[in-house]
Amino acid sequence: MVALGAACSTRGNEVVFDGNPSAETTTVAAAEAGTEPAATSLPAGTATGEAPTTVTVTSSETTTTTITTTAIATVPAALELSDRGIEALTAPVLVDGRFGEGVTVLGPGAERNDLYVETADGYLAQPIWSPDGRLVAFSRASSTGNWIIVGPGTGGALLAYETPFAAFYIHWSPDGRLVAMLGAADAQVALAILDLDTGKVEMLDFAASYYFHWSPDSSRVLTHLDSSRLQILDPSSGEIAQIAAFDFVWSGYQTPSWMPDGRSILYVRPAGNQSEEPPDELVIHDLASGQIDVIATGAGFFAFAVSPDGKQVAYSLHNLARPTSMYLVEPSSGEVTELDAPNTVAWQWSPDSHKILLLGVNEGSRLTMDVYQDGTITAYPDITPSENFLRSYIPFWNQYGRSHTLWAPDSSAFVYAAADRGDDYIFLQLLEEERPVLLGAGSMAVFSPRT
Repeated sequence: MVALGAACSTRGNEVVFDGNPSAETTTVAAAEAGTEPAATSLPAGTATGEAPTTVTVTSSETTTTTITTTAIATVPAALELSDRGIEALTAPVLVDGRFGEGVTVLGPGAERNDLYVETADGYLAQPIWSPDGRLVAFSRASSTGNWIIVGPGTGGALLAYETPFAAFYIHWSPDGRLVAMLGAADAQVALAILDLDTGKVEMLDFAASYYFHWSPDSSRVLTHLDSSRLQILDPSSGEIAQIAAFDFVWSGYQTPSWMPDGRSILYVRPAGNQSEEPPDELVIHDLASGQIDVIATGAGFFAFAVSPDGKQVAYSLHNLARPTSMYLVEPSSGEVTELDAPNTVAWQWSPDSHKILLLGVNEGSRLTMDVYQDGTITAYPDITPSENFLRSYIPFWNQYGRSHTLWAPDSSAFVYAAADRGDDYIFLQLLEEERPVLLGAGSMAVFSPRT
């Protein structure tokens, strides 16, 4: 991929929240794939790619988040590093190599495992862990076809399942039996699902823009289509039930969310009286009873996520006219806490539900890395993100945050990709240390959900 799957397009040097990814940004070489899925064993090898370019990332419509990255065109100042190395990892980290040439697992300890290194004209992208941390999946696209590759994170045999498009976003079901993916098909974004029990890949749905979230029991997929429709898809039958459809919503958002109870969902809808400000509402909708509770109102670009323990909802609201507003809401009591995070562009709950990683943009167009906990925000060194991290992940983090984690499973550290010393590297930031740990080369990294 190079632009988040759920729904995006590329115009010039912009990545926009709505539309379809261009062929250029989806893969270096894409071709029509066969209609019958197949699984084959894969060897290892080598590959090369082109150097990244300076980009400007914006979102669409009236709810834009602009990240100017002219500083990336020059060699960034080197980070001051910790004396520790890869042995500081407490859980494995999955790494996307530069230019799509390889997928690697680092640590814990001093281990490095090159799962796959591209040898031909292929392009590897979107590596992601299974929910139990045993398997990894990633996309491979080449002039001869497109595949989803699945195999153990410890190394060994990899299986390639042929797909009808080059997947530019991948999300495992919570039970680890299904792998959902998005790709471009017939000028739309298509959803396809790989059933690992049968090895079959089936396209199930299409839309001009597509965001989704698996239900906790893996039986349903909640989808947000064309910025106006909410639906629930049953992957076993292909049946689709419409939950809501709106003629117009002032505010933008990407991915709706299931609540941990599996019976309620979280999304943005127009307020009842559109003549009053603010015009839109963040709501919790009980699908069984039909009850809808409003937990926030506003206008702009909403991003929201439920804490892993299900006790709080964090949401941010951004538009060009003012800094980002960010809040924590406790649905059971209605208690609201405001965070002082005006420059935030992306964020993520820690696995223990006590912290939030805040990614922001400072006056020098560098990415700030802060952690919120109990009313206090701790600042860590600013970075120049790798182009892959900047272009493909950060603008669409409300989708990626549902499937990819920068946090260590014990919530003691986070990982990121940054341009440093003239190349892209993966860094570990231990919360108890001021300086990051250099782990190795790479353009993007995510922690395993398990130690």
